[in-house]
Amino acid sequence: MRILLTNDDSHDSPLFLLAIQVLADLGELTVVVPAEEQSWKGKSMTRFGKLYTDRIDLHGTPAWSVTGTPSDCVNLAIYNLMETPPDLVVSGINIGINTGLGFFMASGTLGACFEANIARIPAIALSQAMSFEDHRDWYTNRQFSPTALERMTGSLSRVFPRIWQDYAQKMTRPVTWSFNLPDHTGDLAIVRTRLGQTYYGQCFSRRGDQYFHDLQRFDIDRAPDSDQAVVADGHVSATLIDLGEIGQNMAD
Repeated sequence: MRILLTNDDSHDSPLFLLAIQVLADLGELTVVVPAEEQSWKGKSMTRFGKLYTDRIDLHGTPAWSVTGTPSDCVNLAIYNLMETPPDLVVSGINIGINTGLGFFMASGTLGACFEANIARIPAIALSQAMSFEDHRDWYTNRQFSPTALERMTGSLSRVFPRIWQDYAQKMTRPVTWSFNLPDHTGDLAIVRTRLGQTYYGQCFSRRGDQYFHDLQRFDIDRAPDSDQAVVADGHVSATLIDLGEIGQNMAD
């Protein structure tokens, strides 16, 4: 299997290295990753700016670094960088979950998958829930504590073989499976879910004469079949997203 791997956190993410490690022996792996963090970019693509690609080494794995968005990475890889298009696109492992309709629209991780689907290629998104402290460590120091990284590594090592066998290897249509892992090492059952009816509110706060991203608290969809509720209960959410179904309902 030809596998294309990307993310929206850039190449220095410890979780991206984990993704490389679990995928390296499963097929012919191509890594094309944003040169800088591209979180909250959704499926945006560069039109007027200049895009550059560089060859880099990620702990012994050759990769392409792209001065663009996750969707840029996928499109460039499929049509410019790879000799043969991939059979599967994997995006992640994202630092933080991607659950709920509001974040489904904002996620650069999912945006990369949708770019793959537009090219008629199936995709999976992997996202990792984490505590406020772990988020703070990442955005302050661009690293995780050894304890946190060990916990996340343990969860992925248990879950990913099931994702690969039960989902990735069986994908034949250009759809996206979005998986969100909880922040602990409980039973880690994979549960089919729907995108929760969750929408965020205020995203920016003013400091001096500038505004900065500062997402405020919001209500989540707590129905038991929603992706956020399943992750909160300690399970792995598995949500099928089919772009071919969007806007097809002609009912009044």
